[in-house]
Amino acid sequence: MKHTLVYTFIISLTLVFARVTMAEIPSGFISLNELCPSMKFQMNYATPDNFTGEVVAGYNAKRAFLAKAPAEALCLVQAEAQKKGLTLKIFDSYRPVKAVSFFQAWAKKPETNPQIKELFYPGFTRLELFEQGYIAKQSSHSRGSAVDLTLAHADSGNSLDMGTAFDYFADLSHTDSPKVTEEQRKNRLLLKELMESRGFKNFSQEWWHYSFRPEPYPDQYFDFDID
Repeated sequence: MKHTLVYTFIISLTLVFARVTMAEIPSGFISLNELCPSMKFQMNYATPDNFTGEVVAGYNAKRAFLAKAPAEALCLVQAEAQKKGLTLKIFDSYRPVKAVSFFQAWAKKPETNPQIKELFYPGFTRLELFEQGYIAKQSSHSRGSAVDLTLAHADSGNSLDMGTAFDYFADLSHTDSPKVTEEQRKNRLLLKELMESRGFKNFSQEWWHYSFRPEPYPDQYFDFDID
């Protein structure tokens, strides 16, 4: 009995230690919630409100992390947006590798929710989202250098009209799509101007996606959970 109790204690201690290790934040990463609390943190993958219809693996809280340099640069973008009565609204930032694996597993499953498909990827199958480049098999998000975001009114928190929702996978979401209205184009270009002024580069297929240059960890992928 005594040996059983000792063995159980050791196993429990090992599990606790493993959990602490998994939750450790690398020293080169910063929480945007703490660095720039004036931003809005929507963090869709920590909720079922995303193209999978589920909470994504690794997203246990509505917290946003980036590597130090892009995090500090993004705070400067926030400061400029606030001068215009606006704020940044974050959809996603650092993304655990396990989340990318979650997307890959999801893409191989049969279609089960036509409503979700219509909302996010009406023109493609799940696997085609990878083939078309909308979802990457290795993501710059996992290197801590990419962020998905929009602009919102600072007072109300309501997003500016960008012409599509976040993660709407279609050519209408291409940053320079000719199908959007003049006001929507103006809003997209304002976001682009603010982000590019601080070293971020837009992914042309997604008006919301920006990557910081130069990347602090160009060849390294991280997998710590967002807690």
